[in-house]
Amino acid sequence: MYDDALTINLFGQTVYVYGLYVAAGCLLACMVLWLLSRRDAKLRDAAAVSSLFSPILGLVFARLLWAFTEVQFAPLLSTRHVLFLRLGGFSMFGALAGALVGGLVAARITRCSLPSLLDRLVPALLAFVAIARLGEGTTALGISRPLVTGLLDNTFLALQDDYDAYLRTYLLESMGAAVLCAVALLRLPRTTRPGGIALFGGLGFGITQTLFESLRYDGHLRFSFIGLQQVLAALLFTVIIIVLAKQLLRSPGHQGNRLLAIVSLAALPLCWAAVLGIEFMIDRSEMSKLISYALYILVLCVPMVLGLQLLSRNGYYGKRDR
Repeated sequence: MYDDALTINLFGQTVYVYGLYVAAGCLLACMVLWLLSRRDAKLRDAAAVSSLFSPILGLVFARLLWAFTEVQFAPLLSTRHVLFLRLGGFSMFGALAGALVGGLVAARITRCSLPSLLDRLVPALLAFVAIARLGEGTTALGISRPLVTGLLDNTFLALQDDYDAYLRTYLLESMGAAVLCAVALLRLPRTTRPGGIALFGGLGFGITQTLFESLRYDGHLRFSFIGLQQVLAALLFTVIIIVLAKQLLRSPGHQGNRLLAIVSLAALPLCWAAVLGIEFMIDRSEMSKLISYALYILVLCVPMVLGLQLLSRNGYYGKRDR
């Protein structure tokens, strides 16, 4: 289905090279999960069960989300075509959602603390994303609109063809996931409340992916100038901030905590409105793309700063602020 995707012959079968990257990402994720869980017997058991269920459910969810939301696949939608994986077509958010469900199943089976397991599973998934995104370089996915500023045309971030230069957005996504994974690993020993690393990883991934999905212009799960996975990314950080704000409102503390929670909740609709407005400008106006994306980054810094403050005030790092 994807003629532009690089394939190789492996044991007499033609396979996508992208699939090999995904397999490598899965192996790395399982290794990271095991290393982070090896010192606790229950966590070690849960990691082993998750390493079995998460890849399987990740594949199922990735395929189903893509098959039922990809416009180009709609004319082919049938049980046979959905099950025919060699057609290609998967979604990253579906894969991550399935992997998290696999973690939930593992925690239930082993009676392990789910927040503690997620604190180890989320960095592992970020490592997976870092490798899988690199694999998009072997496909036609993960590139931007034609570059118009000329600033990046001759750098490793630019992809040149006979007509234009395009931003290798998949490289930025890979580097972003790698940085989030590294920060999460560094923060894990200093976490004083289970679930803090999982919430940090989800917050960071949701915010950065909102920007990266805007940079993408490959037609993948896209409707007009809005991508489905961009909406899911924005919903991810929105839900996390709402959860953290509600936790802070319910916990005893000084007036500053309540003010922070209220400000955070009030800022969310403003951020959504600003993001939609900037998306419209990028797609429809003649405003400089550099200015548009500079504004985009400034807007996304607001939920990031508020989210980090909420994590700290809720006692996920250091002492709870009373």
